[in-house]
Amino acid sequence: MTVAVKQLEDTHQALVEAVHAGDWQQVSQLDHVCRELVAHAMAEDGREDQALADALDNLLTTYREVVALCQAVQGKLAEELQELQRNKQSAKVYQMFS
Repeated sequence: MTVAVKQLEDTHQALVEAVHAGDWQQVSQLDHVCRELVAHAMAEDGREDQALADALDNLLTTYREVVALCQAVQGKLAEELQELQRNKQSAKVYQMFS
């Protein structure tokens, strides 16, 4: 396994841990690192295509999970915002009649 693939796998593992911990700032930073490592691994001379393909496949699976999780969080936040807006409207109506 090449150094670039090993670094990509290590960063992938750190990304998984950050996602599970809910540390979105760390996820963002690791996302940038992953992108750089993928570019580096693709350009590397003497790369092991199968090892790189496996690492990229694992990374793809993780990104699919991260996107699904982000969409779920986004939906939850949207619901909370709607509830806050309804409560604000209710408070205004209450104040009008009190």
